[in-house]
Amino acid sequence: MPSVFFQAKRNLLFLLIALGLCPALCTAQSDYPNRPIKIIVPWPAGGATDNVARVVSQKLAPVLKQSVVVENRPGATGTIGTQAVIQAPADGYTLAFMAASLHTFSPHLMKEMPFDTVTDLTPISISVQFPYVLAVATESPYRTVADLIKAAKAQPGKLAYGSFGIGSGPNIITELFRQQTGIEVLHVPYKGGSQVTAALMGGEVPFMFDSLPSPLGQIRGGRLRALATTGARRATSIPEVPTLIESGINIEAMIWLGLGGPPKLAPEVLNRLFEAMRQVSVEPDLQKRMNDMGAEATSSKSPQEFRAFMLSERERWGKVIRDAKISAQ
Repeated sequence: MPSVFFQAKRNLLFLLIALGLCPALCTAQSDYPNRPIKIIVPWPAGGATDNVARVVSQKLAPVLKQSVVVENRPGATGTIGTQAVIQAPADGYTLAFMAASLHTFSPHLMKEMPFDTVTDLTPISISVQFPYVLAVATESPYRTVADLIKAAKAQPGKLAYGSFGIGSGPNIITELFRQQTGIEVLHVPYKGGSQVTAALMGGEVPFMFDSLPSPLGQIRGGRLRALATTGARRATSIPEVPTLIESGINIEAMIWLGLGGPPKLAPEVLNRLFEAMRQVSVEPDLQKRMNDMGAEATSSKSPQEFRAFMLSERERWGKVIRDAKISAQ
């Protein structure tokens, strides 16, 4: 009996302590944020992901009534900066700007991932998305997707396409295109997107897929011809260009960027950040700036929906990578 009495007394003591601490903890979460927020971009400054993150952070600051700063922490294809967020306190003051390349493709391409790209984080909301674009040089004889497919089938394995490396988004989307159309093409990897674009304009490769923001200036300037985009509907930045679906190819693919936090982010903080992202996504100035870049501002229906989307996209592209036999790096 004394031991039972002691156990009950101890449990009561713990309960009182917890009740005493609750107001402080609840206040800490309910007044979030009460200091600056840091968004880590795990890639170098100046890239598309960094540019979008900086615009989004500028828009988040007045909504959250705190400064939101971007810190670039590149290295190891995005894993170093992302791991820093995973290891940060789950208080909502250190966040990650996430990209499909790391969270969708990398788990199937890297021999060892230091973390799970979905479950080791707290997905908050998608931020922007943009399609790939199938492009050729302005002087190219290919004026439609059908023209390109016909030429590829007439000379199997000889028609070349450029990408910025094995396992890159352009490499993977072209492999899906090849699988869907039954063509055989030659992959020519370059060191970066600008080199691929230059090679296309110079006639070194007859076609390429790339994320729309990268060659948009050359397309608008008439130096490249866009044959199709990969969205479910036409891109608002080049509405005259049909989709692959309109061209008879059953491919819908969008690149996404979004916001995430450390694991076990408090529900109150998660909801506050999600609502801020949702509010920012419909702001006319943000939508215009994203459209000018070839992207579309958007938001998830909920953090849970974003998490499910990330998992489904990772599974979907894993199959494409396995079927194409793209080897891990």
